[in-house]
Amino acid sequence: MRKTEMTAIIACVVLSLTVFIGSTGLGYAVYRPLRYYDIFSLVIAWSGLAFHLWRGRRADRGEEA
Repeated sequence: MRKTEMTAIIACVVLSLTVFIGSTGLGYAVYRPLRYYDIFSLVIAWSGLAFHLWRGRRADRGEEA
């Protein structure tokens, strides 16, 4: 895994934790369940990361991306 891919994964994890803690109030306010648009944004972010990693793996093997 290249440095840029590792940076993207770390950024996705940090942003996911930030969204989760900020949305639910975990640790600093009354707990609220995740809202649908929070879940939607997390799914889009992780799907984009997975697609980017998949395209990069195909390009590394020499296939057309």
